[in-house]
Order: sequence, then structure tokens, then C-alpha cells
Amino acid sequence: MPLITHVVFPVFGGDLLSDLLGLILKSSDLYLRTLRAINIGNGKVRVMRHEIDNFYVIAIGKGSVGMARAVEDAAYDKIIDGIAVVPKGTPGNLRKIRILESTHPLPTEASVNAGLKILDLLSNVRSDDYVLFLISGGGSALVEVPMKGLSLEDIKEVNNLLLRSGATIHEINTVRKHLSMTKGGRLAKEVIKRGGRVITLIASDVPGDDPATVASGPTVPDPTMYKDAITILRNRGLWDKVPSTVREVLEQGLKGIIEESPKELVNTWNYVIASNMDVLTDLANYAKSLGMESLILTSRMDGEAREVGRYLASVALEARFRGVPIRRGLILSGGEPTVTVVGNGRGGRTTEICMGFALSVRGVDGVSMISMATDGIDGNMDAAGCVADGHLIEEAIKLGIDPVNELRNNNTAVIFERTNTIIRTGWTGSNLNIVTAIYVSGY
Repeated sequence: MPLITHVVFPVFGGDLLSDLLGLILKSSDLYLRTLRAINIGNGKVRVMRHEIDNFYVIAIGKGSVGMARAVEDAAYDKIIDGIAVVPKGTPGNLRKIRILESTHPLPTEASVNAGLKILDLLSNVRSDDYVLFLISGGGSALVEVPMKGLSLEDIKEVNNLLLRSGATIHEINTVRKHLSMTKGGRLAKEVIKRGGRVITLIASDVPGDDPATVASGPTVPDPTMYKDAITILRNRGLWDKVPSTVREVLEQGLKGIIEESPKELVNTWNYVIASNMDVLTDLANYAKSLGMESLILTSRMDGEAREVGRYLASVALEARFRGVPIRRGLILSGGEPTVTVVGNGRGGRTTEICMGFALSVRGVDGVSMISMATDGIDGNMDAAGCVADGHLIEEAIKLGIDPVNELRNNNTAVIFERTNTIIRTGWTGSNLNIVTAIYVSGY
């Protein structure tokens, strides 16, 4: 559990919000989530429903250290060899599994180095060997090996063009899975072609928890085709803008010269063991244990963060003054909203959510909110999130702060720092997106 270095909740329901913070941290702890998936008995390791003996470990993503440490603690003597690829500067130590630092959110030569070392380790797999993959968010950038004929710069250029074109995450994944030797089920294929077996435990950071999308699905069959990647680039007006080497690889794939990404994978099992919805469900169960109602709105929250906050406030106000959709309890939501940055201040999605909420419930008693990024770091501030209620705006004004102006300049962190409503946990080693809970005292 990370150290909470600064938590003061001088808002309505502050004690309850403090309890919710602790529960969010515990529920999103990937060490604990992974540990629950592994048991030892009769000299065998049981991972989910699979009984295995000695095995390899490959961990990729922001949650690699916690997940890999759980495997070491549960089955240290059964690990043959292992690699954990993490963002540079990630704290934590492992005893048997090697830690490789890489880069995020953009791939670099460190990403290629990590990918090549993983492929080298997988070359040691023999018939009936098991490889346990531990996958969490951020893996797409942390591990990369371009297809033969492509450079890392080619990959980065395509990604940049797709992002600037407004392509969806599904479209981006479709293209990059057909330019990479590590994505779209290709790592699992390296194991399967040697007669090995693959078990993957996944901590999802994507809406809907599709295993094929988390870290670009390195062990999950890919339903998309080379023709789909070409169609996306053409429809986005990018076909003539991408490097010629990219066009050549995709055309060779279309002709069958380069093998398609795997559409089926035998002896491969993928399990989502942690998600935003899991955390929301734990919070709902906690509310029930206190005799309160709860409502999970969504784990797929998106859109502009401050507008999300305003929408959540509208739900809270209906509950407070009309008793719908709940009379007293928690209104829960999670996901990955965005912030359009136009100023040069400090803040993140959670602080803009809370500001949108606070402005909309200004002067109202009996409602409060906690919003937290489960990885412990939100935006460009050294904080995980914040709390807010109907009196936050007045408190900020008393301190000489203009909340509307600070929001306009994307400088929302200062509001919560000055009012002692900021949440600092430090890096948690998790990555299950943002969790938001609203407490309504009763109608």
C-alpha cells in the first residue's frame, strides 16, 4: 500500500471520503489482485483454473512490478526465468524476475530492446512449458519490435499521424498490430509454435475491458486484418502521408507475403483480473455494508473532464433534492475522461472533474465527491486526485483564488492545494483509470 503523505478532508462527509480513499487504494492494488489468482498445493501452482509446474514470467505494463512480485511471493521456486518491463523510474524490486526499464507514452530504442529480450527469452520455451504473462496498461509503448523492413521512426510517425487525424483507439490499435512483432497475439504465437502454453492475467485500463485492446493484446487473437489497417489509413487521408516502408509492409501483408496476425490461438487463456468496474463494485458493496444505497453509473466515463464533473453534479442534485436515482448513499463512476489544455497551469482530469462538480453544487449542503487516479499521479501534478463539496468554491474565494479563472487556465491543482483538499498517495503501481464517488446525505 502506498504512503498517503497529505490527506485532509475538510468537506461534507470527510470521514467517509477518507475511508473510500483507503478502499480505492486496496481494491486497485494489483499485487493483491494477482495474489488472489495464484494458489500453491501438492507441489503444483494453480493459476486461475490451471494447474502448472515450472513456468516463465513476462510482465508488461505500468503494473508489472506489483503483479510480478505477487507471482514471486506465491511461487518463487517454480519460476524458471522472467522479465518485467516497466516505465523508467518505476519504484520497486524483484528477486528473480529481471526488471527492464522502458519508455511511456512514446516508444524508444528502450522499447525495442525490451521487445527483443522478451523474444529471446521465449526462444527457450519447450513443448508443454507454460508462460505466465502479466499485462497492464502502457504496454503498447513499453514493448515494441517493428516488422522487418520498418524502423522505430516509421512506427512513431504512423502513430503521430493517426493521433492527429482523430483516429479512435480501435483504429490506432488495428494499424499498429499489423506493423509490430509483439502486438496482436504475436507474443503468444511465439510460445505456441514451440509447443508451449500461455496464461495471461490482465489488469485492464480500457473502457469495456477488451483483452485485445490492453497493451495492444500481445497474447490475444487479433480479429482485424491487413486490409482493415489499409482501409483506416485511406479513410483518414493518411495513406499517402505514411512512410513508403509502411505502405510496403501493409501491401505485402494484404498479398499474404507477410503472415497475418493470429486469428486463433490454441492453448492460450486470457483472464481480466482487475478493472475499473471491480473497484466500483467494491465501493458499492462497502456502501451496502453501511446500510446505504449505491448506484454505479458507468466504468466508461469519457469526454471533457470538467463537463463530466458538471454532469455528475446534476445527478447528485437530483438525488439530493428529489431522491432519485438514490436517496442516500454513493453515486459511482469511473473511466478515462480528457482535458483540453489551453492554459499553462498544473492539474489533471480529477481536479477538473471536481471543479466542474464544485461549481455546479456551489452553496448546496449534503453532497461531496472524491475523484482519484488509481495510478497515484494525475496530469502534470504530483497528486492522485481531490475532494470537493458545495462549499469549496467559497473557501477558495476567501483565500483570494478565482476558481473560474484557474479552471480556464487549467491551473486547478492550486485550488485543492490551498484548500487542503488534494490527495497525494505517491505512485501506486496500479493503472485502472479514474474512480469517482459522490456521497449524498439523503433526500
